Amino acid sequence: MIKPYRLSHALLALSVAAVLSALLAITSAVGDNFPEKGKGLPTIKLTLGTATIEAAVANTDESKISGLLGWSTISDREGLLLDFGSDGTHAIHMQGMKFPIDAVWINSADEITLIYDNIRPNSGLIYPSMVPAAFCLELQAGFCKKFGVKVGQKVLFGAGAARRPESRQ
Repeated sequence: MIKPYRLSHALLALSVAAVLSALLAITSAVGDNFPEKGKGLPTIKLTLGTATIEAAVANTDESKISGLLGWSTISDREGLLLDFGSDGTHAIHMQGMKFPIDAVWINSADEITLIYDNIRPNSGLIYPSMVPAAFCLELQAGFCKKFGVKVGQKVLFGAGAARRPESRQ
């Protein structure tokens, strides 16, 4: 008899495989026709750790799927904020990416719940939020270490104030 946790691991593996297959199909179908760095996306200032950055806000299905795929570089003063609208279990991938990133998962209380450091492009893996999160902030690899970003810290939305993205106000 299969133990429940093994069955759940098998189902998770199948789900991950299905998601990766879908992402590969989307990436192949679209090719390199992704929008340029944040083009046409709203922006917001965010403060986390000891840094304030300007992030493009991906709040549509299309912008969340394409993510950073049209970007050739990312500086330590910019990022991409994936806005999922509410807390839930979400995931990101690195398929088709051109550079490594740090990924910071943030819940609806603006608290950092998980950090993935230095995620490599085209790893074939997905990076889930593990606990309910409303946002994923994608940053230059090494950003979290450089600016002291840690799990449990609050993120300030807006120019030093607690203002949230348009869809969250």
